[in-house]
Amino acid sequence: MAQSAQLIDISGDKMKMLLDFPTIGEPHYAQAIPASIIKEKSLKYHNLAENGNPNVARAESEASISRVGKTVHVKMVAIRSHFAPDNIEGVQVGDTVYFHVTNIEQDWDIVHGFAVLGAENSELIIAPGATRTLKWIPKATGVYPFYCTDFCSALHQEMQGYVRVSPAGSNTPLIANISRKAAAQISKNEKVSHDKHAGGGR
Repeated sequence: MAQSAQLIDISGDKMKMLLDFPTIGEPHYAQAIPASIIKEKSLKYHNLAENGNPNVARAESEASISRVGKTVHVKMVAIRSHFAPDNIEGVQVGDTVYFHVTNIEQDWDIVHGFAVLGAENSELIIAPGATRTLKWIPKATGVYPFYCTDFCSALHQEMQGYVRVSPAGSNTPLIANISRKAAAQISKNEKVSHDKHAGGGR
């Protein structure tokens, strides 16, 4: 489900682009093969326990933010239709920020994307159950949005958050939290899950 649009040869001293083409929402690039070839190999459910990435956050309660010198690590989860955390403060101009984003969806086709305003590298496309990392260095103070870049649900455009960047050397504490909207959605999801199990899986 990762929609790479470039084929790059990395075998030599310099990377060489072999092919550059769009793949998102373009049916003319589709290929057809007999379903029997992949039917028995298809994975319909991703077990988060099998994610061995050292920066994985398998639940919203495991999301965190930490600083080591001028490096900030954000362990974040993505799930329809929010990120957690989705409000971050205390990042400073010139910090190297690593967003370690885990897609905690487990159904095979629920892909999420991640990008932050001002990043000079590509977006992330994160398959269900996977963790990927984006590096970002803010160059000016301000409030920077981050957002899902891959259509994921009816509330896709609501899937966003913000980083407030302070001047270098400031005393703004490094904190991460979730918005009231996200907290309400979490509470709702937990209630639905509880009611489902209490009702015998209805």
